[in-house]
Amino acid sequence: MTKRTLLGLVLASVTGSALAADISSVIFFDYTHDATEGGTSDGAFNFVRSYLTVSDKPVENLAYRVQFDAGQVKSYTLANGTTTVTDSDGDTVDINTYSLTSADAGFYVYVKSACVDWTTPAGVWTIGVQPTNLNYTQDATFGNRFLDLPLMDAHGFTSSADLGLRWGKEFGLVKTSLMVQNGAGYKKAENDRFKKISLNLAAGEQALNKKDGWNAGLVYSMEPYFSKDAAKIGDRTVQGVFGGWAGMGLRLGLEIDTKVTTEVKYKWNVATSETTYDAHSKIADQNESIIGLTCDYKLPFAPGVAVFGRLDLYDPNVDEVNDDDMTSADESKNNETTILVGAKWQPTKGLVIAPNLKMISYEDSSRETATYYRVNFEFKI
Repeated sequence: MTKRTLLGLVLASVTGSALAADISSVIFFDYTHDATEGGTSDGAFNFVRSYLTVSDKPVENLAYRVQFDAGQVKSYTLANGTTTVTDSDGDTVDINTYSLTSADAGFYVYVKSACVDWTTPAGVWTIGVQPTNLNYTQDATFGNRFLDLPLMDAHGFTSSADLGLRWGKEFGLVKTSLMVQNGAGYKKAENDRFKKISLNLAAGEQALNKKDGWNAGLVYSMEPYFSKDAAKIGDRTVQGVFGGWAGMGLRLGLEIDTKVTTEVKYKWNVATSETTYDAHSKIADQNESIIGLTCDYKLPFAPGVAVFGRLDLYDPNVDEVNDDDMTSADESKNNETTILVGAKWQPTKGLVIAPNLKMISYEDSSRETATYYRVNFEFKI
């Protein structure tokens, strides 16, 4: 058998498997005009996101899912043979440049999901790169991912996906999900020896964007971390509560989340290969908080039309009582209030058009309120 024949058989096998599986795609794009006073961006069309998903259940108790995530690179810098890329989520990733130039650096592609679900009497075990379990219920309650990121994801409380192992089981009305993951997110390789542990306990209907009902629950995560360059070691904990209700065309959601970061400095003794910690070098805990309110209402007199809104109250330093005493370095971490309001129209199956207004105001009076007039599009295949 020649190499060409063998390659043909492999490709035929892969193609046959793909045709037997469920293949779906969703694309987000928008037209955004920056109306902020002193803003530098005029109106522009933006390719925001595209997902291609392949899933199947080859046997009764085993299913798999592979999802590719493509988006637009917002900025990048070239240095020492690597490119530091900032993507549409605001995340930075170093990649090898090779022959990368400004002409072909406009987009990125990640493997966001590559996992297997194994169903057993003890529960469902999910292995591989998969969605994390801190904010998927809240995201489904909002139900408008094409408009903006989930709040925890937007403020760096969690990544939307990671590499790890998850166990899930239902106990009556309560659904339990426990996950052990790298903690670096699906866009980066593991960078230390620590793992992130996260828990989701929820009652009720988990996908209110698909079915009427109610839900309520709590989430928790804990992750130690280590920074050799900064000579710091510490831990991050996230905890939150959420609830939602859907019925009569109306969908409402509430979530309250906190994130606490604690750091201490350490010293490395080269002679003894030991690490010592200075108890007096503890960096004050940074306590961040999110309060989010969401709503979505289908207009009974206009089929295919709905109005929506989201209020995002973010405090990057809950313990800072007197903002007038903040240093200049702290002023960039001031309270933010984000308001998103608009309407959406589904003229045909698979297409949603949503004109909307997004405003971000800051407690720091020296910062101008960011104002964006947008028309967002979602296309599903």
